[in-house]
Amino acid sequence: MIEQIDVLVPDGKPAGIRKPKDAIHRDGDLHRGAHVWIIATDGRILLQRRSLRKENNPGLWDVSCAGHVSAGESAIDAAVRETQEELGLTIVPAELEFVASLQEKSVLNDGKYIDNEIHEIFLVRRDVDVASLALDPEEVAEVKWVDQLRPDATFVPHAEEYALLSRLVREDVQRRA
Repeated sequence: MIEQIDVLVPDGKPAGIRKPKDAIHRDGDLHRGAHVWIIATDGRILLQRRSLRKENNPGLWDVSCAGHVSAGESAIDAAVRETQEELGLTIVPAELEFVASLQEKSVLNDGKYIDNEIHEIFLVRRDVDVASLALDPEEVAEVKWVDQLRPDATFVPHAEEYALLSRLVREDVQRRA
């Protein structure tokens, strides 16, 4: 079954049009994605390295997990689904702490993949044994915990998200001190 995604108008509301994922990215339509940041109780950040099989940013590091919000699906439901699909980690909606909505547009693969997305960002505070995760090899190559987020050229280009996450982690550490 081909995943259908709701096309959005500039203010983020549904345009009443649904398209397959490949058409969304071919045409550069605005759409919604769910991003889940997983932070351990000691402030470590879970990173995932994308599979080399991924159509966008293969082999690059990113924070926790992310995916498209399917047509008719809520961002919360997509966050729960994507975390299960990518990491094999079951989370419940009550664990999701809404952080922000950020819009990002990037052009990849010589203009053949246009990602024009509103990221609905959620935080999950949980200690996770990475050895117990069941990674989807189509999506994720590996995961690791890091004490500090230091994005460089090996990361998916989400500078605004990384800055926001770094600030949240710093504030958490200061509160605990």
